[in-house]
Amino acid sequence: MRLLARLPYDTVFGTVYAALKINLCLVATCLPLLTALALGGGSPLQAWPFYTALSALCGPAAAAAFAAFQALSEGEHHVGRTFWTAYRTKFARSLAIAAAAAAAVIVLAADFQLALGSPFGAVTPLLALLITLVVATATALLAADTKTTWKTALACAYLSTRHWYLTLANLAILGILVAAVVAKPAIGLFLLPAPALYAVWANTRHLTAPLR
Repeated sequence: MRLLARLPYDTVFGTVYAALKINLCLVATCLPLLTALALGGGSPLQAWPFYTALSALCGPAAAAAFAAFQALSEGEHHVGRTFWTAYRTKFARSLAIAAAAAAAVIVLAADFQLALGSPFGAVTPLLALLITLVVATATALLAADTKTTWKTALACAYLSTRHWYLTLANLAILGILVAAVVAKPAIGLFLLPAPALYAVWANTRHLTAPLR
């Protein structure tokens, strides 16, 4: 009973409430992609280039969520206001990063499909590695609050490779989140995004510490 009495209920409920607000903000900003998934009918894998391109709209949402996590870690509890402020101020930068990453993934994944079962099948591991590196670099750029330059992008790619275990953890978390959204929308949209993206943000902040 003494242990229960010492639990910081205000902190726990405040954190849960903040996570729910961030989830709702993410749903609102990713509505075009979610609408396309809901109305698509068939499997998203059949039209993966379209959904990959549309997922670029989630770049500003992810950057805003990362900014909200940073503010929350500093004691700021108005995460909704922080989210929308960051979404507005970071929109152009984060959309450019996400769009470039989506375009690169589409090209590399198309080459991967063509190489499978062909005489060029030996390059498929390299293409898979490049896709992984593109996603990891884009995630690091979205989390790092620095000016986006070629030097910064190369630094993020290098740090993602150097800290490969954090990169793999982030990719696994993002993969689980995407699978949950597609398979169980209620759980995937309203429960998982904030904790999943927080884990990705925490890992990426550690990974990109040399850039700060």
